[in-house]
Amino acid sequence: MTALSTLGRVTGWTCMAIGGIQLVGGVRGEPGMTGDATVDSHVRFMGPVFAGYGLAWLDAAADSEPDLGRMRVLAGLMAVGGLGRVATRATLGRPHRFHDLLLAVELAAPVVVEVLGRRERSAH
Repeated sequence: MTALSTLGRVTGWTCMAIGGIQLVGGVRGEPGMTGDATVDSHVRFMGPVFAGYGLAWLDAAADSEPDLGRMRVLAGLMAVGGLGRVATRATLGRPHRFHDLLLAVELAAPVVVEVLGRRERSAH
């Protein structure tokens, strides 16, 4: 299994687990998250959507040669989500410190996918 395939599978399973936690736990599923029934409803709705995003990562990484183009798109989507976090910081302030870690991962995802993809292409 290649490093890119491993990244895709780990990312996919992690996103599926997070989506499941959001569906079951709502606002109680994430450190620092609070909110009323509207926020809880939104989090629980988005949980399965995030799990579906995880399935897309698993599918992109499923073949012996991962689909680098699809993984680039998925990593780009993750980075756009990170930019959404930056917008929150700019407009409402810093969220719970757990989100610092999430932001770092989200913004790094395209770089990591690209580095691994180029490394694997040059190895062939």
